[in-house]
Amino acid sequence: MTSDSLPLAGTVVVDVSRMLPGAVLARCLLDLGARVIKVEDPATGDLMRHAPPLIDGIGAGFVAFFRGAESVGLDLRTPAGAAALRSLAAGADVLIESFRPGTMARFGLPEPELLAANPGLVLCSLPGFSVSSAVGHDLNFTGLTGLLRALRTDGIVGLQLADVTSGLLACSSVLAALLRRARTGKGGHVQQPLLSGPLPFVTWAWAERAGGGGGMSEAVLGGRAPAYRAYRCGDGRELSVGCLEPKFWLAFAQLVGRPDLAGLGLDTGPAGQEAAAAMEQHLAGHPRDHWLALLASHDLPVWPVHDLDAAPQEPRLVELTEATPTPAGSFRGVGPFFPSLGRTPERSAPALGEHTDAILAEFARR
Repeated sequence: MTSDSLPLAGTVVVDVSRMLPGAVLARCLLDLGARVIKVEDPATGDLMRHAPPLIDGIGAGFVAFFRGAESVGLDLRTPAGAAALRSLAAGADVLIESFRPGTMARFGLPEPELLAANPGLVLCSLPGFSVSSAVGHDLNFTGLTGLLRALRTDGIVGLQLADVTSGLLACSSVLAALLRRARTGKGGHVQQPLLSGPLPFVTWAWAERAGGGGGMSEAVLGGRAPAYRAYRCGDGRELSVGCLEPKFWLAFAQLVGRPDLAGLGLDTGPAGQEAAAAMEQHLAGHPRDHWLALLASHDLPVWPVHDLDAAPQEPRLVELTEATPTPAGSFRGVGPFFPSLGRTPERSAPALGEHTDAILAEFARR
């Protein structure tokens, strides 16, 4: 797919957000062909630049999310910095910010003025909360919505679920606002609070509890049924067994040598728990590769549970990964996020302020 044929070819995005939610949104828009101008504090840059480990001197996360972007260093707390951003916003299609509510106005960049100067601008805000300036992070948002407890772990998950999902939801909001602009000629302000990030995960669970509890997501999909859970094998590695359909569980139980458990796949009571324990004890008799080889030709929803080191080597993920460019080479990473619509920019993540002079001069001429 050529750059000119991408959905957002010619779309100019100015990103003054910080950290992961805005990075996810920027990455989505980059994949779809937008030009993303990353505005950073000229003294420190985005904190993701410094988050270890470093790849060619830049934080690995920044390299992964901002390949293909341009960087402009502006101190928005100064009149000159605010004026420069005002110029960028006047020539942009999308402006992304993640400050607490009221911060842009304190910088001398109130929303009404930015939209008055550029009525077609889509201004996307990523606050922590929709109606509050309270501070929060991913862990707080997953905890408030019930997602953290639902994950059933004594520790915390080392993945930023709220940040990532709010960035993806924000992408949908921005694309919808651009479609509306195509119809009406008007941009406008869209807001995607980070607290909204976990909500798609808990929507079904909340509805089940409103209906009295004991529903599908809590019971069968929550690991209480033998047919839908992870089993540890003899070498300590796990299989994900997703045999919800009775025909799959029947075939699985017969193939692994426990046909006596074939009728208990969806039992979430004591008998089901006993069946699951018996199946795990049986699978512990051989390493995982033994069972995978045994099942390989039978087209069942049974797959290995990878850790983060093994997952990039999974053959079925090849088409969903890419050679991510770095200043001195490349590494295998995730993407593009939209395989049928996007592409990987050839340029690596920018150095801090690398494009400041050229871009400010370009927008001054507009």
